[in-house]
Amino acid sequence: MKLFLDTNVVIDVIAAREPFVADSRSIFDLCETGKAEGAVSALTFCTVSYVLRKFVTPGTMRTKLQALRNILTPVDLTVSLLDKAISSPINDFEDGVQFYSAVYSEADYIITRNARHFPQDDIPVLTPTAFLALTPQ
Repeated sequence: MKLFLDTNVVIDVIAAREPFVADSRSIFDLCETGKAEGAVSALTFCTVSYVLRKFVTPGTMRTKLQALRNILTPVDLTVSLLDKAISSPINDFEDGVQFYSAVYSEADYIITRNARHFPQDDIPVLTPTAFLALTPQ
């Protein structure tokens, strides 16, 4: 089973954002232990770096990015994917990039805290909490 993790789920784990970190960390654990395959947009690495730059040193940032890279597979950001996001009816461009990255990666689920930002007809979109409730651990 392949899970595509939206950037907000990744930031929840890396920044230990309460009250979201526990369920988001459980999603990471599924990926880290091989119970699920985890994917993220390559754009997520840039966004994580941007958000955390004020809170950690550059060395710590690279360590966190390497740990992220060891657990999750980045989906290449292609011209075709960008074109789809640009011409998409999805209002938020970044959400469009995330959605089309998930489609390109052939994900079984999109895991996000903003499920209403994504189309619901192609890939099931669930919060970490909802996904964990549906799947046996």
